[in-house]
Amino acid sequence: MIRTNGHGFVSSIFYFKEIFIVSIAGVILDFFTTVVGLSQGYVETHANYSLFNAFVIFAGANLILSLTLPKSKNWKIGALFISSWSFLGAINNTLVIMGLFSGLII
Repeated sequence: MIRTNGHGFVSSIFYFKEIFIVSIAGVILDFFTTVVGLSQGYVETHANYSLFNAFVIFAGANLILSLTLPKSKNWKIGALFISSWSFLGAINNTLVIMGLFSGLII
């Protein structure tokens, strides 16, 4: 449990730090695998894909979660689970690059 000592926002930022690291790692890995896929001739299906936008979406959602959810271990695990969704793009890209998944058909 995180103690606020009257500084709830500061405590939330420290709580947010680990969630932020998971999110940024997933977004960077997704970007890296996207670049690898593009260099091999694959096409990005999301016409407006942006590393910055992906980061802002995940970081913003996680900041809201870290400021509003109770600071208990169970809620933090839930927030970490949600922030790990940023790895889904990297998993998808890796499977496409390896030829195990054909990618989305649009």
